[in-house]
Amino acid sequence: MTEEQFKVCKTCLNRKKGEVTPDAVCNIRGHQLEADATCNYYTKDASVVTGEQQKKLLIRPNADRAKYAMIMILIVLFLDAVSVYSSYLQLGLLNDLNEGFYVPEDVLSANDLREQIIAIVYFITMITSAVFFIQWFRRAYYNLQVRTGSCEHSDGWAAGSWFVPIISLFRPYQIMKELDTKTSKLIGKVTGNEVPTNGLVMGFWWALWIITNYIGNYIFKMAFKEETIENYISATTAEMINSLLGIPLAILAYFVIKNYADKEAELVKIESNNPTVE
Repeated sequence: MTEEQFKVCKTCLNRKKGEVTPDAVCNIRGHQLEADATCNYYTKDASVVTGEQQKKLLIRPNADRAKYAMIMILIVLFLDAVSVYSSYLQLGLLNDLNEGFYVPEDVLSANDLREQIIAIVYFITMITSAVFFIQWFRRAYYNLQVRTGSCEHSDGWAAGSWFVPIISLFRPYQIMKELDTKTSKLIGKVTGNEVPTNGLVMGFWWALWIITNYIGNYIFKMAFKEETIENYISATTAEMINSLLGIPLAILAYFVIKNYADKEAELVKIESNNPTVE
């Protein structure tokens, strides 16, 4: 492949993601690279664009997705606080029972009902929050891919990496770090100012995410153990600790989203005011 053809292929949205070589740039199934620097697939594909100005037309708005993700994070934070208090009340009842004190049946029933309602609301909120977050996260990565053409992964992988065992322990963090670092460089390149990255906050955010997931797995396993007061006390204590950790986790997640959303908004503003920005 000639250098000129390689440059043309690198502008195609059907090219492979990440670092590529001239003999492995094409991602169109069954397509053989052509020696004369032409590509029938390329010219027929309406989704293929060339030139920086055309690429910018492909950038999709992401501000609303960031806003909704942050709102859901704040709701999760509130529910974590509620869950801490509820677990504290339940732990008090369990300790009373464990020490032989009498606890009225209606008090136990009210406690169980409260815990069930909180658990259901929390579960629904967490699922909704995860959907909004991943939608924002994927679009942010898609936009970065359009702007730079050199992301390490695809935007589909930005969403899918959260659900793959083992890989989910590190890949989403790597993608978030790539988003922050490359976007900061893009802004700095135009403004001439050094744009600080958000590495420290992201590091604490991800560490807490891993810890709370580990505790969550412990709580899930406890649900299948023998129904004894001691096990209930252990599970409730773990739930209270997990909810306590969930509060700073939600705060950090909020600022991770906000920090990057602000950078993305600044980049959009720069691109609007400077049509020739590449």
